[in-house]
Formats: sequence, C-alpha cells, structure tokens
Amino acid sequence: MNSRLDYGAALTFVRNVESVQAQLDTLMENLRLCRGDNIGSRDPVHCLLIRLNRDQECYSFLKWWQHPLKTRSTIGAMQPCHTWISERPIHLSQSSLSREIQGLSHIVSLTLVKIKLYFVLLTAHGAQAYEEATEKNRKIMDGMIDIRTSTIARNPHVANLTILEAQPAIENVKAQIRKLYHTGNKANPYFWPEVINPNESLNAAPSMCSPGSKQEMEATMMWTWQARNESFGALEIVYAAVNDPKDEFIFLII
Repeated sequence: MNSRLDYGAALTFVRNVESVQAQLDTLMENLRLCRGDNIGSRDPVHCLLIRLNRDQECYSFLKWWQHPLKTRSTIGAMQPCHTWISERPIHLSQSSLSREIQGLSHIVSLTLVKIKLYFVLLTAHGAQAYEEATEKNRKIMDGMIDIRTSTIARNPHVANLTILEAQPAIENVKAQIRKLYHTGNKANPYFWPEVINPNESLNAAPSMCSPGSKQEMEATMMWTWQARNESFGALEIVYAAVNDPKDEFIFLII
C-alpha cells in the first residue's frame, strides 16, 4: 500500500490530466483494498476529483466518508467506493455536511465545491447580474464559461432551477461558503491566511501532524493547493474573507 502511495506521489510531478486520473485511480484502489484507510489515501482524493471537474463526485465522496466505518465497509461493498451515494445532490440549502465534516482537507474541499457551485449558478442564471455588472466584472463573468464543464452544472437540481429560484439559491450558497470559511478557521487558524500568502508551506512535507497545528496546515496545503489554484475565483474569495474583519466579505460578483 505504501508503494502505491509512493507511485501516486511520483505522478504529481507529471502535470497533465492523465496523471491526475492515474493518481485518483491509485488512491481509490487503496480505499477499495482498505476501507479503514490507515495510511491517509482519502486526503488527496477529493482534491483530485475537483481538479478533474468531477465536483458532484467529490461532494458524494465527502458525504460517503462521513458514514461510520461499518457502513462504509458494507454498503456497496462490491462497488467502487462511494458510488452507492453518488446520486445525492449538492444541496442548495444549508447542508448538515458542513457541521458533520471532519478533517481540514475535507473542509477545504467542500468549500471549493461550494465556490464552484456559486459560479456555476451565476453562469447559468446570472443574466441580470451580467447586465448590471461593471466592465471589470463582465470580463470576470466571460472567463467563467469553462466552469460549465463541472459535473455540478449537469446536476438536475442545478440545471433545472428557474430564474425565480436561482437568486435565493445563490444567496444560500454564499451563506454556506461564509460558514465553511469559519469552520475551517476554527479547525486550523493557520490555514486560510497561508492560502493567500504561502511562504515555505508549499515545500513542506510533514510526516506527522495533529489537528489545529502548523504541520496540519502544511500537509493540507500540499494536498489542496493545485485544486484551489485551478478553481475559478477561489483564491479571490478567500483573500476577501481573510481581509474583512466584519464578516461581510465581498464575492467577485454580487
């Protein structure tokens, strides 16, 4: 199992889609062989799914992992990990997942998924926002077209929203992102400030860490940096959150 982890780590130096897919396949096979995951294969999985624009599956994976080990080991035991839960929608209302989720890397990935959902909703239903936007924000919205390749955009709970339903949904998702930001800040106060100003943390590779420690922050930076870097608008939203003491941080487009 450790050799498979080393193989996946070596693949990170190959920067293409095929490499990301191979890393994901290796880690998912590890989870199939050991549902208890005593070597930490699960931590990079959701980030790789985000990088592949398989955001619906990332959300499903996070939901799946919150189930007790006994449930994970028995439900769908003959299927690939988490497929038995893969049809569950990315809820547009406040989700209990943000309260139940454990692990800083999982909190960060759920935040990224919600940020991508926010921009998918704007892209699909933001005609009025586009008309009212400044020239700068219109250029930002024009750059959002590629985000429609996300599997979130094909989720019927998102794609079939009416214009009247879309605006409340967008506001709900914004509230969820704020809540997740604070959840992550409570779990590890070092993390979000480091996201916008990474120093030596990107080169650190701690072998052990404890919850809330700088080592946990460094490990999570290592797993999630590429996913954050490739998620449209994520760094800008985190920057606004870190620099707004009144908790009224502004999204790229209101």
